Formats: sequence, C-alpha cells, structure tokens
Amino acid sequence: MTTIAGMVRTLAAAVLLVAVAACGGPAAHSASPVPSPSHSSAPSTTPTASASSAPDDETVDLVTSGFGSYDLQVYPVAVLHNEASAHIAAGVVVNFTVRFPGGGYSLASEPVSLAPGETLAVTALCTDSCEGATSTDVSVTVGAWQAGERTVISATAATYACGSPCAGSVGYEGDVSATLSGQVASGTLVSVSATCEDGTGAIVGGGLLQTVWPGGGSTAASVPVLVSAPPALCQLYATDVN
Repeated sequence: MTTIAGMVRTLAAAVLLVAVAACGGPAAHSASPVPSPSHSSAPSTTPTASASSAPDDETVDLVTSGFGSYDLQVYPVAVLHNEASAHIAAGVVVNFTVRFPGGGYSLASEPVSLAPGETLAVTALCTDSCEGATSTDVSVTVGAWQAGERTVISATAATYACGSPCAGSVGYEGDVSATLSGQVASGTLVSVSATCEDGTGAIVGGGLLQTVWPGGGSTAASVPVLVSAPPALCQLYATDVN
C-alpha cells in the first residue's frame, strides 16, 4: 500500500528528472567547433599584374660622336638613342664645341624629337669658325618628355660614293645614298643626316640635307658628306621636322 510519504518521494524524483533534462538539453549537442568560412580575410600573397613593372627610363644617351671636315667646313656629329619605352624625347638639342689648336667654337643643332627606342644622328654645319678641327665635345638637353609614339623613318643599308677630290686628300667630299621608309604624309619636311665611320668605328664624316617627302611609304635619298678620312661604313638617319 502506497503511503502519502512514498507518493511525495516519487513526485519529487520525477520533478528532479525533468529539471535535469531541461538543464542538460543543450549539452546533448556536439562540442566540436563550427568550421570557419572557406574564404579568408587575410591578404593574398599571390602577386598581381600591374600596368607597369618599372618606371620608364627617360634618358637620351650619347652613343658616339665625332666630325667630318673638308676645306673650311666641319660637320660635328652626335648619334643619340632614346632609352624610354613609352615616352617621346621632344625638343632635343645637341650643343657642340668643336676644338682646334688654340681654342674652340660652340654651336647648337636644330631641335629634334626621338620616338621611344629611336636612334638618330644629329649634326650641324660649322664653316670657317671651326677650321682646323681636331675633336668635338657634346652635351645633350631634352626639352620635354611626352607619352605616346611618333613616326620613325628607317633607312636601308647605305652606299658611299667618293666625290672630288677623292681618297688621298686630307679631307674630301662624297655622297651617302639609301632608301628611307616610314608613314610620312606627303609634303612633310624631313631632315636627313649622314654619318661615316672608319674601320675602328670612329666617326670621320657627316652631312645634312632637308627634303620634302614626296608621298608613299618610301623614297630615295642622297646626302652630301664631308669626310676627313676614308670611310668604312656610312649610314643615313631621318626625322620629320617639327
């Protein structure tokens, strides 16, 4: 026979079980940590491409210099190279100082522009003020750097023809001829420079001629040169006059 005291004990035990179940419900879930999202907020270590891996080299180098002379005339010559890959060297002026026994004479070239990566010869005519030339000093100034491209006029291998007087003289005249090519508008004024080198690569001749581009993609050109020693190699360089 169940007594009132037994019923009370049974009821208390039931209440206790319910309380334990209620308190222990969340503990039934796994204690394993929740996996983190697959992406990470940490910066990536993989390098990304950039528009330019290095700044442009805005430099005009002096490749070589020298002079050609005959009688009372001298052509000091400088061959320049634009090291920039994406900028035009504009308003480039070469300042020559022609040396001779007892002094020197300074003169400047006409301004030119060099396309990115272009090599161009620059010269100027000096008359009796440079008589007896023995060497020439060169300095180069750049007016401005401009982003972009410009037409480059190329030349085929040149031929040299000796003029009168010819080999055997201290100095003499000649002609350097080649075919010029470029996307140049008809009627454009073009400056054509000639250089001549001896067997050691030293410049011993130079010349300059301005002509009007006749149209089309190419044209023949011949430039009178003054040569102070027999040349082994001559070349033509051309640029539009801006």
